[in-house]
Amino acid sequence: MQEGKTMSDVNQDTSLLVEPEAEEQVLARMLSDDQAIEEVADFLLPEHFYTSNYRKLYQEALRRWEGGEEPANLANMLPMMEKLGVDVMKLTNMAIDIAIWEMKPLAERLVQADGVRKAMKAGYELIQMANMSRMLDSDEIQRTITKATETLAEIGESQAKNTMRSVHDILMEHTDKLEQTIWGDEEREVVGPSIMTGMPDLDELTNGYKAPELIVIAARPSVGKTAFANQQALNIAEKYAEKGPVALFSLEMAAEELVTRMLGNLAHLGGLGNRKLTEEEYNKYTMAVGLLANHNIMIDDEAKQTVAKIRAKARRLQKEQGLSAIFIDYLQFIEPPTKGMNRADVVSENTKALKNMAKELGVPVIALAQVGRQVEQRADKRPMMSDLRESGEIEQTADKIMFLYRDEYYNRDTEKKSILEVDLAKNRNGATGRRELCFIKEYGKIRSLEVQHAEQLAIV
Repeated sequence: MQEGKTMSDVNQDTSLLVEPEAEEQVLARMLSDDQAIEEVADFLLPEHFYTSNYRKLYQEALRRWEGGEEPANLANMLPMMEKLGVDVMKLTNMAIDIAIWEMKPLAERLVQADGVRKAMKAGYELIQMANMSRMLDSDEIQRTITKATETLAEIGESQAKNTMRSVHDILMEHTDKLEQTIWGDEEREVVGPSIMTGMPDLDELTNGYKAPELIVIAARPSVGKTAFANQQALNIAEKYAEKGPVALFSLEMAAEELVTRMLGNLAHLGGLGNRKLTEEEYNKYTMAVGLLANHNIMIDDEAKQTVAKIRAKARRLQKEQGLSAIFIDYLQFIEPPTKGMNRADVVSENTKALKNMAKELGVPVIALAQVGRQVEQRADKRPMMSDLRESGEIEQTADKIMFLYRDEYYNRDTEKKSILEVDLAKNRNGATGRRELCFIKEYGKIRSLEVQHAEQLAIV
């Protein structure tokens, strides 16, 4: 707050609340350049515009972009602009002076201004509550405080940030942290017809992942969904490096934790980061760091994302570096496209949007999904279609659906230890069936039973 100003004064200071010129500049550039919206679509929302008519224009532009319709250029948007009474000439002339690189900073100003407006509104409500506290009961006071707290938290989460990170960058941080754990205070020393997952038994059944398929991998928690996806991401990144990176959107797990698991997979080491390593183990670890650094994987661990935001980031990555496949962990954590939707509608709309994204980008999209807990009530714990939460749209839209099951998870005395059963329950363009793979849970590695058996014989 400026010196000498009271909260009441700030309430009248509209310069703190509105960025009309920035709103016009963003729209001006967008109307003159079909690609400009890609620079901001992953974080700029219609609600960030204060001016009602500008908000409506951007909402229509975003709708066109998300739906793959004709671009929101001046020719296509002119009727709407005239109907809203927008100064077309002003925006047209303004576009000449706005460079494409200015789009993102301008949009960030709008996000920040919107955050200021919401924060000040929350503050005013708290002040009003304080002035009326003697007239309110404890429940009303608590509701006001809770609402203000939630509003401020949402403001912080909505601020624009770049969350896509290369494993190279994450490895730089990871090695420092892990070596500190080890040594303590001691001195330290565009896609083809099919993409194979690198799991031969599974690839034989599925014939690989094709563009533009939506593949759903579903299981109960702790069965091995993330390990299954990580193994495939590693295999695809190694085999199809020339086609572009694998994009991994982790809505639940931090990027550092994913990289730790990948390093454990490659080094055949468990407990990385939680214990000291022997010299032999450390040598394995350093070799794994080198191997992983050569895998072309991009990780985005922003927690709250819509499909539109994921799509914008993936499209930008594809434009800059290419793209071989997209993994999303997991489907039910994706934010609703609009507020106020029930859970079934959210999953339904997001599933259709993921399929559309696969078609637009021309790559397979692999989404993990949670299976409902009704599985636990049956004698046979193997999941089935009806166990998929909000399964109707998933079953209809997905091209392939796989269910994972580990008998060892439920039966300690099972004969099928370290066995991951993969049930291809739906395959739009091929056969269905089950395959068994070896799952080494200690370090999250999944491979064929034959390879694992041959390796064990070689050791003996």
